[in-house]
Amino acid sequence: MEFYDAEGVRHSIAIDGPVTKEKVSKILDLVELMSGTPQASATALGLSPRKFDRLASTIMSQLKGRRFTSAEARKAFETAFKEKILLSTVSTYLTRLADRGVLERQQEKLGLTYCVKLEEQKPSPAPGPSLQAS
Repeated sequence: MEFYDAEGVRHSIAIDGPVTKEKVSKILDLVELMSGTPQASATALGLSPRKFDRLASTIMSQLKGRRFTSAEARKAFETAFKEKILLSTVSTYLTRLADRGVLERQQEKLGLTYCVKLEEQKPSPAPGPSLQAS
C-alpha cells in the first residue's frame, strides 16, 4: 500500500503473511495518523496510483459484507474512480486478494463470487487431559 501525507511524502507499507481485517484496520489507523486527515483511513488505498490498491479500497469500502462478482467489483471501481478497468485485470486482482487471504472465493453455477474474509476465529485452547478410569 502506498499513500502520500499532507507534505507530499510517499509512504509504502507491505504485509508479508496472512492479512486480517484487524491488521488492515491498524494500517489504516496509521495512515490516518500520518496523513493528518480524518477521512484518510477510508480513502488511503483509493489515493494510490495503483489500480490494485484502488480496487482493494473499493472492495473494502463498498462491497464488504456481501458476496460479489468480478463484474460487480469492476462496476464499483469504475463508478468510484471514473476510470475504465479491464474485467480480466479485475479478475487477476481478485485472485491475488484471495490468495493473500483478504477475500474468500467460491465457485457457483454461474461463476466465481467473492467476499471479504472475516477475521478467522482463534482456536479455543485444547481441553486438558481427560480423567479416565484405568
